[in-house]
Amino acid sequence: EVDIDEEVMAEEIEVDIDEEAVVEEVEGDIDEESIADGSDAEVVTTVAAEGAATMDCTLEMCSYEVAESTSLKYQVNVLEGTLSMEVIHDGESWLGLAFSEDGGMINSQAVIGLPEENTVQKFNLGGKEIAAIELMEQQSLTDASIQIVDGQTIMKFTKLLDEDGEIEILSGPGGMKNIMLFAHGSGLALGYHGPDARVKFELTL
Repeated sequence: EVDIDEEVMAEEIEVDIDEEAVVEEVEGDIDEESIADGSDAEVVTTVAAEGAATMDCTLEMCSYEVAESTSLKYQVNVLEGTLSMEVIHDGESWLGLAFSEDGGMINSQAVIGLPEENTVQKFNLGGKEIAAIELMEQQSLTDASIQIVDGQTIMKFTKLLDEDGEIEILSGPGGMKNIMLFAHGSGLALGYHGPDARVKFELTL
């Protein structure tokens, strides 16, 4: 006869599963228009700019990491009713920062910096083709510049929060969310940004 230790048989080996790891989701928006026309779907990562939640961005420049290679600095100038922004991108390319009502590129309004032309201007994005990107008649940006320094492209500008015919930039007590898009090219001249060079994020001002 072999005596079996009942206590050993009854012993339970418990494994704790990290519930947060299990339920963690990687969210992405699939470009439905790309699916509809048969082209490759464009996956856009959605992130929320909460890193500056404890800072008062009306008193100092706040910062946020848009992507691994791109950071954003911004400050709301209450008295002037403007927003000052600085985009710092690792690499030499054109940069685009857009304000959107629904998170889509089409019908959004962008500030695009072209190092080759040394311009930072406002554009209406009427479509995904270059021909559909139209320079806005009202060019009201101030302190606008774009330059390449030590392999980084740096774009700066100050924009009015509320302009006739344009998407309003929301700010106020408690913070208000703005849907924004960032894109960069593979070169200095404006062209297709590619599926891995576009980010959608929410900026709370």
